[in-house]
Formats: sequence, structure tokens, C-alpha cells
Amino acid sequence: MSIKQISKRCTSLAIYLPELLFQLFYCDRGMSMTTRWVTRPVWWLVFMTILALLSGQVAVAVQPPSDGSPTVCSGTLTEIGSVLPMEVATAEDIQAFHKAVGTLRIELDAVCKQDKSALKLFKAKAKQVIFEMSAGATEPTAYLKNGQLIVEFYGGPFDARSFRQIVKKVLQGRKIPQND
Repeated sequence: MSIKQISKRCTSLAIYLPELLFQLFYCDRGMSMTTRWVTRPVWWLVFMTILALLSGQVAVAVQPPSDGSPTVCSGTLTEIGSVLPMEVATAEDIQAFHKAVGTLRIELDAVCKQDKSALKLFKAKAKQVIFEMSAGATEPTAYLKNGQLIVEFYGGPFDARSFRQIVKKVLQGRKIPQND
């Protein structure tokens, strides 16, 4: 039965839907087998799924999460700076760094909310916050450079209280000992 014959009937479409789908997707008279295989939407879906599964881990590891809040301390812009290349850091390390950036933003907000003098210093000295992935930085550290607060960290869990103290010292212009 052809598509024209099915469409001319006045009966329910539910009765003829399977036959109609068969005619549309599987009975292509005059086409070669290769052409039929390539033109099938189902095969394209299978191909794209396999391709996505094979390349999915790299895409997830490189892209930063969209957290929707690129500011800290009442409007200071944040940005992710340099991230270690894949030859130095693994995909898991890069994901851990991107997850830690969200926590670091929360801790910077906590510094500004807990201490009004720190908020004033933050607004006066830091026009932007840049998070950089640094090899060997198991605890986050911060420093001011050209009106930017640079936060270096490798990723993973960290001591939030110590990080807040380091940020306060940096904003006050005090030196941070190497073991602090």
C-alpha cells in the first residue's frame, strides 16, 4: 500500500501509522543499500551517540561549569585565568579546580560579609579576581597584582578559614609567610 493510498482512506490514522512509518523509513525502492543506511535518521542518532560517548570526557574536563555568578563581594568580577595543560594535569584535576573555584568565590564573599573593613579594602584594591590553576598549590594563596586579586590553587578540598585570613592579610598589604 502506498502513502497516497493510506492518505486517501478515511479511517483512523492509528491503524495505518505503523504501515506509514514503514513506508517512509524502510521501503525506499530504487535506492542502494548504502544510501538507505546513510539516510536513516536512526543510524545518524546512533553514530552521534557513539561519537559523543567517545569524546565526552575531554569536553567535560575542559569546559568550566556554568555557575551563573561571576562576581564576588558586591560586584567585583571574577575570571578563570590560566589552567594547566592536559600534559601536566589530568582531567580529574581540572574538574576539581573548576569545582573549587565556586567554593573560593563563596569564601571571598564570606570575607566581605564578615568584615566591613575587608569589603572596603577589597573594593579599593581589587578591581577583578582571577583564579589560576597552579601546580603544587595544595592550599589556595592570593596576591595583588595591577589591581587584580590573583588566587592560585590546584583544586580539591582546602582550609577555608586559612584562605580567608590570607585574603585579609593581602588586602591589608601585609606579607604572607611561606608556611601560612
